[in-house]
Amino acid sequence: MANSFTALPLARLESVPHLLRPEHQQSPPDLYSPAVLVMTDFLTTSPVSIEQSCQVDHALAFMKRQQVRLLFAIDEKSALCGIIAARDLTGDGVIRCIQQSGISRDQLTVRELMLPVLDSRVIDYADVERACIGQVMSTLTQASSQHLLVVDQGLAGVQRIRGIISASNISRTLNQDFAVIAESGSFAGLESALHSGKSVSRMTSTL
Repeated sequence: MANSFTALPLARLESVPHLLRPEHQQSPPDLYSPAVLVMTDFLTTSPVSIEQSCQVDHALAFMKRQQVRLLFAIDEKSALCGIIAARDLTGDGVIRCIQQSGISRDQLTVRELMLPVLDSRVIDYADVERACIGQVMSTLTQASSQHLLVVDQGLAGVQRIRGIISASNISRTLNQDFAVIAESGSFAGLESALHSGKSVSRMTSTL
């Protein structure tokens, strides 16, 4: 491989160079930072999908290898048909499905546990562009969900899934557990302002 490309010229430093740093240090993200910071945009990051006929243990193993907590379920024609989250593959829903269907776990597939795509609740990308992280956290909390699908419209006016916002990504971005942030007094104040229809301005945060 190395022999296929021309190497760039190397040189030695004549003196100790100046270490460049950003002219303006950015503050760490917080509840008031743009919501797009915690959105996985499928224009730049490919969504991870799996066939709905895949057995649940294989789906869980695939999810772990891909280091994601949600998969898009597709049919044999690669058409989107559902969404499956990690907790769907490991929670009480698996036991209930086995008991109700009478099939063994070895026979259980993504199809039996996934959320049909038309049953998904979504948020518009235009709203995400105008929102802050605290607002999407409030939306996740009210929906009792770990994920939000983000939709937009293509040039032909066709609705498409543009991306996803997850509680786990918010936790990573803010470097704090989602549940801890959501239960804090500062988040309660933000949520109250959101419900009252006020604009979300920069308030003093106790986080």
